[in-house]
Amino acid sequence: MIERDIRALAARETDHPLERLEADIWARVAVREEGRRRSARLLVLQVTLLGIAFSVSALAGYQARPAKSSELSVFSTHTPMNPSTLLAEGNP
Repeated sequence: MIERDIRALAARETDHPLERLEADIWARVAVREEGRRRSARLLVLQVTLLGIAFSVSALAGYQARPAKSSELSVFSTHTPMNPSTLLAEGNP
């Protein structure tokens, strides 16, 4: 059964020329490889930008932390979030 199908296919004429088949295959492989290379470069760029954004965010968060008070008293006027200090500085 398979042999008969193979003979029937071998007897048929080709419907398109096969001279450029290998060159076309290699051209298609090159296009796919270029797409993969672009994807890899894009991934590296995205990871780099994400790392930079994370580093800048961490640095900004570190610098925005409240200053440490040398006094441990809750009722100190120098405590950063004490209501009396917020009112004294002109905050509503």
